[in-house]
Amino acid sequence: MKTKAPAKFPFKKELIGLIKKELPLHSIYVIGVYPEKKRQDIYLTPGCTNPQKLVTYTLLIIGHKSPRKSQGDFMYGLYNKMQQRCKVYVIFHTLSNIMDRIDVGDNFLTRTISQTPCLYKEDDALFRFSRYRICYHKQVFKTIKAGWKSRMERADYMLKVIDTIMDNEEPNSKLAIVHGAMEQICMALLNLFWEYKPHHYSLDYLLHLCSHFTQLPNKIFPRTTFGLQRQYYMLCNAQDIIRFKGKNEFSSNDAHKVAKLCERFYEEAITLGKDQLKHLKELHCQPSQLNSESKEKKTS
Repeated sequence: MKTKAPAKFPFKKELIGLIKKELPLHSIYVIGVYPEKKRQDIYLTPGCTNPQKLVTYTLLIIGHKSPRKSQGDFMYGLYNKMQQRCKVYVIFHTLSNIMDRIDVGDNFLTRTISQTPCLYKEDDALFRFSRYRICYHKQVFKTIKAGWKSRMERADYMLKVIDTIMDNEEPNSKLAIVHGAMEQICMALLNLFWEYKPHHYSLDYLLHLCSHFTQLPNKIFPRTTFGLQRQYYMLCNAQDIIRFKGKNEFSSNDAHKVAKLCERFYEEAITLGKDQLKHLKELHCQPSQLNSESKEKKTS
């Protein structure tokens, strides 16, 4: 069953066709879409104009079975098969899993099913879940707050470790540690804002998901010049670099610059988190919410 989708979803037909080839598909929900048009003008004759249409999607993909590939390979495969015109960041669940999770009060999935446009669906199996309410409860807030505190303490510890001045500082090791700290910060933010715990941990992926509710990733790590792109590459690929490369490609100064950006990201995330915790406390800990916990789901 195809659903009506706005014209703002480029490559819809091609994308759905490719995903269907990779797994038994049930439905696709669009969490975010970023269309971008690049144009190359050539002034020296003979010349031509080559406009390029690019789009980045964040999708909740629901299948009857999991894809055979890893999530990273699955996303990379879609990107290549779309001739690099369409990049897709995927959150995947099986149909049976998503039903179970929403039934026990998964707020992230409830919001996604009820709030986001459906790009494709096989049937109306998830319709009743789109009528569920968000679960607000004091205990939910306590769990979110505890998770935030734990992950940010881990990130703080790792950033303090590399702040120690050493004569024999090793750049790749320093980058690997700040990479780990950034993973913790991103997962803390995702749980705080979305109540989502990812199953894929590429740092580029985590930062992309965070960019849906804060400008922090793009503000601290812009990629508008070669030097800034290089710093982003060093950070996001630090774990692979330390695993597979025996020779240092980066200097202590390179690692220091990246570490300072990560420290700034951490400090601004702390401020962001304080405001969000205050907001969540108001939602979850109001007496009216606690008294209505038995009425979280609408009658269908």
